Amino acid sequence: MLDTIKNLIEKIKSSSIAKPFIGIKGWFQDNVIKRKLVIFSVIFTAWISLLVGAFYSPQRQTYTDEQLKTKQTFENGTGEIRLSSQTYSPETGIIVLQFETKDSTSPVDRGIDTKRLKWNLYAQKKSSDTTMEIVPIVDNKISVIIRNVPEDFGAFAIDITNKTVSTSDIDIDVSSSSDDQEQTSKTASKTEENNDDNVVQFYVTTQNRKLKREKIKSVSREEFALSEIKVEKSFQADQIKKLNNSIKQLKDSIEDDNSRKEGLLKEAEYLSGEDLEINQKDIATIESNIETKNRSIETANQNIEKVQAKIDSLEKKEVAIKDGTFEFSNSIEIIEMD
Repeated sequence: MLDTIKNLIEKIKSSSIAKPFIGIKGWFQDNVIKRKLVIFSVIFTAWISLLVGAFYSPQRQTYTDEQLKTKQTFENGTGEIRLSSQTYSPETGIIVLQFETKDSTSPVDRGIDTKRLKWNLYAQKKSSDTTMEIVPIVDNKISVIIRNVPEDFGAFAIDITNKTVSTSDIDIDVSSSSDDQEQTSKTASKTEENNDDNVVQFYVTTQNRKLKREKIKSVSREEFALSEIKVEKSFQADQIKKLNNSIKQLKDSIEDDNSRKEGLLKEAEYLSGEDLEINQKDIATIESNIETKNRSIETANQNIEKVQAKIDSLEKKEVAIKDGTFEFSNSIEIIEMD
């Protein structure tokens, strides 16, 4: 068996196919310096190829973490915007973005008025067909639809300008005539600064892992708004169910506390001294817990009223969209990045 293997190896060595390889092996053995030079050249070429490939790769990271942030705050203190969801559908050329806003100038917990927001869309590769549509859902949620997105779109930048008035910039003091010129100069300078302070920017790019890929059906803005309203109404209805369930649990817990309290009151009739003092402390603790739970019930009822108001607003918006009286903002055209 061993002889057979040896004979087979000898036949392979003597074959015309193996002769070039044997020749190369012999040349490498006779030329040590040249062999090292060839090996170095091969490794160096492979390294250069990897470097060039990484540089021109479409997946190469060209945006900073700061640019890809999904939460931005207006520097003039008027509020904040969070990009809560971003989805890209290559099949239909649509990108859907979900934004949540917070108005820091309002005493109530509401989002920024969509009429006070100005939007600009910038593209790495401009396409005349690409447009952006703004679809307000509820007071703090805004959907953005980018249509006719080319497959190699690279990146979009969205500038959002908040035109909400910042009360901190309002001057109610009386100035003297001598200070008028200086005050005018300061006001002009401050106005110029505020033009930058009320703008935030979001980047949408395939390099961002937060950009999900899934098929999005191409529908009209009205159909999209109605579907989003349906989803939001369902979510808010679930919130009411959850709050009602919490109220029921709190009331059941209060019943248990009252039962314990009655038991302690009966026990108190037969206690004295230190035991009676401990009994009174336990009763006070239970009463405090009952008071806390009643406040929680009151808060839950107030939240139910707020959620119901949102549902009522959604239903009014739904009717307005269906009968054509709801006013959408005009589609926003694309601007090529510098």
